[in-house]
Amino acid sequence: MRRWIFVLCVVLCPLQAWAAGYGVYEWSARGNALGGAMVARDGDPSSVAYNPACITDVPGKQIQIGATAIAPSATMDVKSDLVEDMDFADSVWALPTMYYTHQLSDNYWFGLGMFSRVGLGTEYEDADTWAGRYNCSRAAIKSVSINPNLAMRFSDAFSLAVGVEATYLDFGYDMTFRHPTTDDTDVLHEISADGWGYGMNLGARYKPFDWLAFGLMWRSEIQLTVHGDGDFTQKGIADLGFKSTEVSGTEPIPESVTMGVMVKPMERLSLEFDAVWTKWSAYKSLIVNYDDPQLGFGGDKLESPKNWHNAWRFQFGAEYALTDSVDLRAGYVYDQSPVNDDYEDYAVPCTDRQIVTLGAGWKINEAWAVDASYGYLWMKDRDYEARLKSGILELTREDARAHMAGLSVTYKF
Repeated sequence: MRRWIFVLCVVLCPLQAWAAGYGVYEWSARGNALGGAMVARDGDPSSVAYNPACITDVPGKQIQIGATAIAPSATMDVKSDLVEDMDFADSVWALPTMYYTHQLSDNYWFGLGMFSRVGLGTEYEDADTWAGRYNCSRAAIKSVSINPNLAMRFSDAFSLAVGVEATYLDFGYDMTFRHPTTDDTDVLHEISADGWGYGMNLGARYKPFDWLAFGLMWRSEIQLTVHGDGDFTQKGIADLGFKSTEVSGTEPIPESVTMGVMVKPMERLSLEFDAVWTKWSAYKSLIVNYDDPQLGFGGDKLESPKNWHNAWRFQFGAEYALTDSVDLRAGYVYDQSPVNDDYEDYAVPCTDRQIVTLGAGWKINEAWAVDASYGYLWMKDRDYEARLKSGILELTREDARAHMAGLSVTYKF
């Protein structure tokens, strides 16, 4: 079972720099096209991720499989004539999802989701020449959340859902050490660790009229403890006293609350506005514990303060039923960055981001449906002030953008 889940996780690595913090919200093609505004509107199987109380709209048994591909780009413009600028590595990051819903009776539904709530994939084009490698040359989080839910319909207007969440996380981080006064002493440090964490979620949806609905979703904080290996590879001529060893650490998935309202100003058009609050203040520091003390830095742990801020994400989505079988969709997202400017780093070079989205859904027949989405993301530039002890140079991360394409297929049994 663990091996099967790990194989799935290998591809669950959305590029962090394109999210606020390392949160991920690309959970279905329909949801993507609507800017993620799915907490109150009529449900489909992917509502397991957005608000499982909405799966009380989903009759019978249904399964949905999908994926979102993300193609990012950005440049690190170093403010020195002696150092070359560095682009992010050219990559396409795949984010697959799978959902199953089952109507147990007139008032009870079961829903199961496999999706990613967090992800990180910052990678630079040439790690050996990247001037910021002494802070970070690669940072990766691959995760999958397994999320079973029970949804209950108390009336035609009101539904509740409760679920548990098991999250598997694979963490990777590369950086380089060097002697402060001696040239040609680089030592590449590669960290690889994984582990599990557990949490819960609650969802509610109140729909007093066909044209008006309110949604609320809460997900608990999950503290993941990871264990793995810390390897050191000597690149320079001097031995700095590092020794490969086992490592451990913790990584939080922060608590979040999503609230939203959906209105239908006309029969075929639905509009929804959501606000998502995320408790990123849970991420206070990155600590790596070493089983064997390292002479290279004279201790048994490395600690990097983060002190992130809580942040808001605002999302809007519009859906228009062009025909009985074709839906057109559009959305907009404004996502605040939680990064504390006093502790900014090259692992998470994010700022406030905006996304515009488009998409469509096609009900092929009574059993099959296909949804597709496209999103364009951009972020304002980030200026770094030099902090040499942390390996931070004066530079600007500029021209950060990404193209995102999603596809989901739904089958009704």
